[in-house]
Amino acid sequence: GSVWVVYDLQLDLTTLTIKRLGQEIQLSGREFQLMEYFMRHPRQVLTRDQIEHALWEWDMVPESKAMTILIHRLRRRLQVVGADDWLQTVYGMGYCLSVPS
Repeated sequence: GSVWVVYDLQLDLTTLTIKRLGQEIQLSGREFQLMEYFMRHPRQVLTRDQIEHALWEWDMVPESKAMTILIHRLRRRLQVVGADDWLQTVYGMGYCLSVPS
């Protein structure tokens, strides 16, 4: 379908929005790609390398700051729907979409 759901968070593949608790937030293209990747791998620790290669072409991997900034921006978007703490940094390993069980 055109909507992915993890727990009570909806990702609309057509409108590039996330929805939760009646709130809807528009994401940029790259934020959307990142959120979709996390939602396809919930509760799984993803390394920076895995994420970068899923989002960028092999020869177009950005400088390391770009990933940090993108994660920060996505957390700010998730904050609007009360889910910013779901996107966790796993020290020394990567990031994890830690949704409630």
